[in-house]
Amino acid sequence: MQRFTPQIKLHALDERRSGKPWKKVQQSIKEKFNIDPPSIRAMEKWEKTLDREKLSQLIIEQSRKMVPAMEATALQQMATGLLPVLWQARAAGADMEREAWIWFFSVIERQLGEAKLEEFWGDYIRRKRKVGKEPSSTLE
Repeated sequence: MQRFTPQIKLHALDERRSGKPWKKVQQSIKEKFNIDPPSIRAMEKWEKTLDREKLSQLIIEQSRKMVPAMEATALQQMATGLLPVLWQARAAGADMEREAWIWFFSVIERQLGEAKLEEFWGDYIRRKRKVGKEPSSTLE
C-alpha cells in the first residue's frame, strides 16, 4: 500500500473543502505532485479521520527539521556561486546588485526549470497588477 505525505493529504482535504469532486481532487494531486493519486476511498477516510490542524503542524515540524540542511546548502551556494559573481562585477565596475539578482534568478531557474520560472513569475505579475500590490497568496 502506498503511503502519502502529509502535504498530499492536506492538499486533498483543501481541494475537497473548496467543493471539488473527488475525481478533480485526484487529477489535481496527479498534476501537482506528479504521482499516482490516492483512491477516492482513501481520501474519504482521510476526510473523516484526519485533523487538518494536526496535519498542518506536522508539515511545519518537518519543515523545521529541514532548515539546517537548507541553510548549509544556501551558504555553500553563496560561497561558491554568488561571491565570485560579486567580485567579478566589482572588478568590472558592473552593477553588483543587478548581477546578484541575476545569479539568484539563475539558481531558481535551475530548481524550477525555465518554463515554470516564467509561468510562476507571470502569475505573480498578473496578480500584482490585479490587486495593486504584492500578492501574498493564491487567494488574491
